[in-house]
Amino acid sequence: MRQTSNRAFTLVEMMIVIGIIGLLIAISMTALISVRKQGYKVAEKNNIRQLGNAWLKYSQIHREKIAPAWLSPNTQSKWETELVYPDGTTISPAPTYGSGQPNVAGPWTWRLLPYMENDLRLIRGNRDSMPINEWELVTDDMKLDIAETPAFGLNGYFLGGVWDRWYGEIRKNHPRFIRVEDVDGKKVNLVNQSISMMKNPSRVIGFISNAKGEPGRIGTPLDSDPGHWLATPHYLGEDTQWRINESLDLEIVDGQSAPIGRHGGPTVTWHPDGHVDGFTMSQLLDQRLWIDRARDTIGDQGSRYLYTE
Repeated sequence: MRQTSNRAFTLVEMMIVIGIIGLLIAISMTALISVRKQGYKVAEKNNIRQLGNAWLKYSQIHREKIAPAWLSPNTQSKWETELVYPDGTTISPAPTYGSGQPNVAGPWTWRLLPYMENDLRLIRGNRDSMPINEWELVTDDMKLDIAETPAFGLNGYFLGGVWDRWYGEIRKNHPRFIRVEDVDGKKVNLVNQSISMMKNPSRVIGFISNAKGEPGRIGTPLDSDPGHWLATPHYLGEDTQWRINESLDLEIVDGQSAPIGRHGGPTVTWHPDGHVDGFTMSQLLDQRLWIDRARDTIGDQGSRYLYTE
């Protein structure tokens, strides 16, 4: 009589099956993570595009003038400028402009938020697991944080300007780098204050994914780390702001921030002609991406465009 085989799995066979199952799970998880990161990247590009559109709306309303990147309290006082929150209350340092008041209205952030319907999700998507977009949930402590640590930094030294009294020979408040000397000894103004005056709006960076840091910090910031309102090229004048060191790690030297490629991809950028792009850190060394009036004085990439204050 023929007998049915009831042979059980051997230990080796069970281990092989478990290994195959584990491999399939790992492949599935890798694919899932990749899809999730792609989704985050798409959202990041959408957010920076809407932020850039708000920047353009500001200029359209203000006769092509570019929004100031930052205003010192003294500058705000002289201009008698006041910003208000969505509930109508005045944003510090107005109305007194006292030295003890936090300069919440200094960075571009609260200046541009009304042009994007005060949608905080567009500039804090990397920070909040459940992005806050209800004004009632914004605490007093958050107001300065919102101003100073958006996910995207503005190329503000060269677009709109960082305003204060930088140079003693200029009597009125003015942007930094409005009067510098290039390698030929010529006095030049590197700050664009009007869109119509830009020569390379498709090349120059407007906004960029940016991370807050401090001098001496080494290593790539986390995606969820605070951003910073001001983005800078690797050199400002003769001073190194950030660099890729010999170990190929990002190092902040004298700056307070550096570009970041969030979600495993290139650093996302928005340009004043309206398009969104992405660059590697080595590509971002090209000074022509930052300074509209940068010339190819050294090398065909213009990365060593030099000037002094």
